[in-house]
This record gives sequence, C-alpha cells and structure tokens, in this order.
Amino acid sequence: MTSKQIDKKKSLPMFWLVLGGSILGLLVILLFQPDRQAIDRSHLPWNAQFDESGKLHALGLTIHESSLADAMALYGKDVEIKIFSDKDESNKSLEAYFPVMYIGSIKAALAVKLEITQQELNAAYAMGKTITTNTSGTREVELYNSEIEKLLSKSITSLTLVPRNHLTDRAISKRFGEPDHKEIQSDHLPHWFFDKLGLEMIIDQEGPEALQYTTKSRLP
Repeated sequence: MTSKQIDKKKSLPMFWLVLGGSILGLLVILLFQPDRQAIDRSHLPWNAQFDESGKLHALGLTIHESSLADAMALYGKDVEIKIFSDKDESNKSLEAYFPVMYIGSIKAALAVKLEITQQELNAAYAMGKTITTNTSGTREVELYNSEIEKLLSKSITSLTLVPRNHLTDRAISKRFGEPDHKEIQSDHLPHWFFDKLGLEMIIDQEGPEALQYTTKSRLP
C-alpha cells in the first residue's frame, strides 16, 4: 500500500466527523430556534376597521392616536425620516419611511405621515442635516437625531403600505371585498375606495399597489 493510499484512508474519518458535526449543528439551530410570534389578525391589511368612536385601526396602529414610537415598536427602528418640499421650499411635508417591514408573511414598505404644525415643520426644515434634490426637483431634507427624537411622540395621520408582491384583482376581491367606488385621479391611475376599511388603494399595473389608510377615506 502506498503512502498516498494510507493518507487517503486516514482522511476519511475526518470528513465524516466534519459532515456529522455540520448536520448536528443544523439540527441544534432548528430545535432551539425561537418561536415566531403569533400573528395578530387585526394587523392584516384587510382587517382595518373603524371602532364605535370613529377611530381607525389599521396595521396594528390607530390613526390620530398611535405615535411614530408605536410604529417603530411594531415594525423596527430601521426607519428613514425626511422632510420633502418643492424646489422653492413650498409644500413641505414630513414622512417616516420603513423600507422593509413584515406583517406575518407579508413583506412590504410602509410610509407614515405625522401630525406636525407648520411652525414645527419649518423649524425642523431649517435645522436640516443635508439637503438633496431629486430628478423631479423635489428637495429632500435629512434630519439630525436630535430633531428626530422630537418626532417620536407625534401622532400618525396616515399609513401607506406598499406590498412587495403584486395584488391581482382576484386577490383584492377575496381579501378586501369589492370597492365602494373607483375613480381615475390626476396621476392617471385607478383609485379604489374601501370605506369601511378607511382605505384608498392605488392600482398601478407597472408597479406595486399603494394602500393608504386615513380617516379621510371614509364617506360622511
């Protein structure tokens, strides 16, 4: 028997030990993996509702009551908070954006608008960290952490959910029911209104749908 054959035979047990150790390690990870938290079905997009006092509950939050801190507690601290304005600094608005969040198995992005006075908005804008202008001319102002902390207690005025997966007409009908009315707006896209859900759904065949929850969506 040559020395190469002897070395090959000696290496076989080590191979099986490494393989067996890898399998054992995988089993340990699977066995001791923490249980996923049960889904609260009221958080699902199609289970939004107005309560008896007229408050809108959607995605686990309450419009005009829950705060940005409440949204972060549900969907994580990976959030971008910016002020937007036209090129001439008019039409300022503030938005908190969660680029990735989950509701059970639903993966989506979430945009949150906050209740803030014009005076507070102007002050935060003036204290901006950096200002960039996108191709459409809209200015984006990034804020310092000290300014962001002031916004954590601000109430949410609207929620816009953008699912990663396209919603077919059949899926919408099955989950959300039939819209109360439809209309084509200035963006040339169909807007479907589900009054009982406080939901305005923007249908875009070339991109993801946008599901906006606001008390303004409810008919008087």
